[in-house]
Amino acid sequence: MAGKNIKLSERLMTIAGFIEKGAKVADIGTGDGHLPVYLMQNGLASHAIASDKSAASIDTVLRTANKYGVADKIVFTASPGLSGIDEEAVDTIVIAGMGGETISKILDDAPWTKRQGIKLILQPQTKIEKLCSWLRENGYSIPETAQAQDKGRAYTVISAEGAVGAS
Repeated sequence: MAGKNIKLSERLMTIAGFIEKGAKVADIGTGDGHLPVYLMQNGLASHAIASDKSAASIDTVLRTANKYGVADKIVFTASPGLSGIDEEAVDTIVIAGMGGETISKILDDAPWTKRQGIKLILQPQTKIEKLCSWLRENGYSIPETAQAQDKGRAYTVISAEGAVGAS
């Protein structure tokens, strides 16, 4: 089936819309890996990392990437949060499909994400207001948000960035 293009849900299409062409993207908690596959199939990212906390999840992502012919273009890592991500290898981080408190904890454990030039694309499933408050209180700005309707549910996608000078 290599050569066939993957289709994204409306939620993931909204997230993909925040990614600048040529970005170096890490998809944290990638799930089935549809987003990094889509980004690489469409030449939207120059580099993509698909990360999830379990090796079993990464096996699923690898099967998806193989099915769509882009496994050789994606780096796969089994690690919790951002612990397995080289901060110099990415400029865009996607964390989607988790609760706002979980997203806050992942970012809190990776203070390098506050560095200027790092773009965060966040899609919390719950506690959106708490996540937005946490971001502002911890040195991030929120320049843009978007809404997506998918399978009868409303989703908020947040674009955030840090303001700490590049080190």
